[in-house]
Amino acid sequence: MKKFLLFLTISATCLTVAFRYFRPDVSWITDAGDENGGVAAIDQPLPHAVLPSLSGDWADLSTYKGQVVLIAFWTTWCSGCVDEVPSLIHLQQEFGHKGFTVVAVAVDDDGEESVESFVGRQRFDVHGDSMPINYPVLLGSQESARKLGFEGGLPACVLVNREGRGVKIFRGVLDESVFSRAIQKLIKN
Repeated sequence: MKKFLLFLTISATCLTVAFRYFRPDVSWITDAGDENGGVAAIDQPLPHAVLPSLSGDWADLSTYKGQVVLIAFWTTWCSGCVDEVPSLIHLQQEFGHKGFTVVAVAVDDDGEESVESFVGRQRFDVHGDSMPINYPVLLGSQESARKLGFEGGLPACVLVNREGRGVKIFRGVLDESVFSRAIQKLIKN
């Protein structure tokens, strides 16, 4: 019995240390159907970041200060990310004139060519209309994405208020209404 208790104690200690230092991605167990499932409140300033755009220009994210911004981290090969695009297009249509924008940060390993090709040729069904992506797409790296609040697990989005502070992080494929409610609250303030 003593050997079993010793084994159990050592195992529990090892698991605790492993989870603390290696932070596994457990987003697959998040139930996005819960009211707060897949959504966490945060309060951190958006760090200064300048990223290349698909047009070859550099985009300084500080130029979006004064707007509500949804930074969407994605890749062309992530099916959940691709499934989320019609909602992002619709959110941009619905709230763009109210001081809101979606900014996509592609973290593809394949690089600019695969992202540019994807954005240029893909059309998405948005409430019966075939539409292209209607928001800026920037090229990021794992390092730049981490700097902006991305902790791994796709799709993921960070919602930034008008003062340039991240206020929510969304993980996993969520219903558009979850984003819409959070955006509406920030637009009204």
